[in-house]
Amino acid sequence: MSKVARTRSDVDIRSGAKSSASILDRIPADCPVEILEDLNGWFKVKPARMVHGVSGYLPEAALTFPPVEKAPVFPELSTAEGIKLGTSVHPTVKLTTFLQWLIAGGKPEWILERVWSELSKAQQTELIEKIRTATSGNQPLWDSWIGGNKTNARLDEVVMLEWIVMMEGGREVYAIRDHYVYIDPLKNISYFGCALKGQVMRWTGSVRVSDKDGKRRSYYEVDFYRMSRYLHGWFRADIVADYLYPSSELDPTIEANALTVFDLKKPILRHPQDQAIADSKLKGYNAAQYVDIFPASGKHIVHYSLCGEFCVATLSGKDILPTLKKWLESKYWRAASILNNPHEGTSAADLQTLLTANGLKGELYSSIPTTPQIIKDRLASGQYAIVGCGINSGGKVKADGRIRHWVVLEDIIPSGNSGWVRVYNPFQNREEVYNYTTFIASSGVGAGLWIIPAA
Repeated sequence: MSKVARTRSDVDIRSGAKSSASILDRIPADCPVEILEDLNGWFKVKPARMVHGVSGYLPEAALTFPPVEKAPVFPELSTAEGIKLGTSVHPTVKLTTFLQWLIAGGKPEWILERVWSELSKAQQTELIEKIRTATSGNQPLWDSWIGGNKTNARLDEVVMLEWIVMMEGGREVYAIRDHYVYIDPLKNISYFGCALKGQVMRWTGSVRVSDKDGKRRSYYEVDFYRMSRYLHGWFRADIVADYLYPSSELDPTIEANALTVFDLKKPILRHPQDQAIADSKLKGYNAAQYVDIFPASGKHIVHYSLCGEFCVATLSGKDILPTLKKWLESKYWRAASILNNPHEGTSAADLQTLLTANGLKGELYSSIPTTPQIIKDRLASGQYAIVGCGINSGGKVKADGRIRHWVVLEDIIPSGNSGWVRVYNPFQNREEVYNYTTFIASSGVGAGLWIIPAA
């Protein structure tokens, strides 16, 4: 058994290894604990990184543990040089596609031709046999799973992720917002508990679909433990994300990790380098974005609300003053009034016109996607996001920041039920790192823009 674990949710720590023992304390969700003793279903634990934390007992169901390295459900793909490329059956492969291949045989259509061609005939034959064995070796369960999906009328929408998770013995996921846990998702009316935002649950791999009220929704079968109660039921699949057990180097609860998770010595984007920025610092202004816009507007005005304009300048790889001048030349009706008022900020619609003037395209969103992985996938496609958030008077992003501000979201590292974000912050014209949960709380549901890369 591992020497460390983390709590799935707020849990009651007890004086003995039984549910009737007295409660000593309640410790928060995602709290690291040191395992002191294994008592067959219960553990004696000591909360880590809590001053004067009380040692006590927790049931195994209340904890999540570091993942144990297992053989993959489907064989790994490797190049001729032995470089691993990932699983031979990606989780996104549709079940219907897989079933058709089981009948037809030959090269699996989801494997790239260039990868397939690197394998010898013997290696191709061996790979095919191993992929087949991953299902035929569990024939009764495979047949039951296929039958269940047919009964639930969802054969056409199933992906191989579900089979993989089932064969793995389940997967840790967490709720991205509060919601009920249902006894029967097909009726969608009987519930006996609620999973709170951040709650870690064990998804068994089973999925059911409800068409209630004309809305087709998928539900995951989950197990979890909260406070003093074990729960088993069905939770909406569209509001969960994979829980990635955090390493000590990436743990979002360790503030010092913000200094090391990204290498800020290598900027992702080019920051504005106008002489006006250096002049502003020499004059004693406490923000790099407080610049005299005279070269752009012909008026000596030190503007205090240029965060959006700095974001666009950075995304377009230009300095701030040429960016402002181009905006004024575009004849957008609000550009002059914004720049003539040193305290006038920009809306997302304003920024779209500035992006267009600088050869970029922005796509409005009403709220930023709510899981680190969704954001990571979009960033990986070459996009960036201009995000509205709250800051304090020193320019730091805060969950309760009352000053509205624009930053550029550049990178993200998912970890646990949170993660780390890397942003360009115009306030000091530099890149900064924040806890994902803090950042999302700060951005709330405010409007922003995804920046689409040039074709």
